[in-house]
Amino acid sequence: MHTGLGIGLIVLLLVGSVGCSSTPDDGIRSEADVPIDTAAEANANLGLGYLRRGNYAEALVKLKRALRQNPKLARAHHYIAELYNRLNEVQLADQHYLEALKLDPHDAAAQNNYGAFLCAQRRYREAEPHFMEAVRNPLYNGRAGSFENAGLCALHAGEREKAEKYFHAALELNPRLPISLYRLAQINYQKQRYLPARAYLQRYEAVAAPVAETAWLGFRIEKQSGNEAAAAEYARQLNESWPEYAPWRQYQSDGKL
Repeated sequence: MHTGLGIGLIVLLLVGSVGCSSTPDDGIRSEADVPIDTAAEANANLGLGYLRRGNYAEALVKLKRALRQNPKLARAHHYIAELYNRLNEVQLADQHYLEALKLDPHDAAAQNNYGAFLCAQRRYREAEPHFMEAVRNPLYNGRAGSFENAGLCALHAGEREKAEKYFHAALELNPRLPISLYRLAQINYQKQRYLPARAYLQRYEAVAAPVAETAWLGFRIEKQSGNEAAAAEYARQLNESWPEYAPWRQYQSDGKL
């Protein structure tokens, strides 16, 4: 069985924490008792809480209510865009992302998430500026993830050099990002730069558990480097933990790296 390090992975950095209570309906049992803007904020927060817990039906109710109460509440548009994205309602998601960013273009989390949405729709050129807008906000604690997303999106678009640049930028902010470390190991291997490929893979192994992709990459790096002992150790991992991993099975069949 193999894991989620494939090229399709885009990390959604869902917006930062809000003041949701542990009991979903606490605090808004009588909306007539609070100002309308306050009620809209409360329903937006509750909608986000339901969204995070996977209760999409209740999330939709709360977020629609928040937008009826305050159609200009940027956060509510952002959250409902996330919800529609998960429900595969692409046009509605796009509409609400755009409205959220129109109302609050400085919301770095919304910029990042819209970029991830666009990349998933293969709108690569449109996605990149949104990641870059997110990383321009020095107060946004998801900047490393946005650089990583930009790198992953560049890989989707076949722009390996640009992807490499973004993964380096991500690691400058957070040197322990497993996906960026793995991707840089992979890119260096593809460029036949086996020593830096090994170094990035070792850094990956220091912060994350091995998976089929990383063991397979390690095996190929060591085979190409002539380090048969290290290659044998990766082969042992593959045989024991991921014997059905397709590239490994193919190698055992034809011996081609």
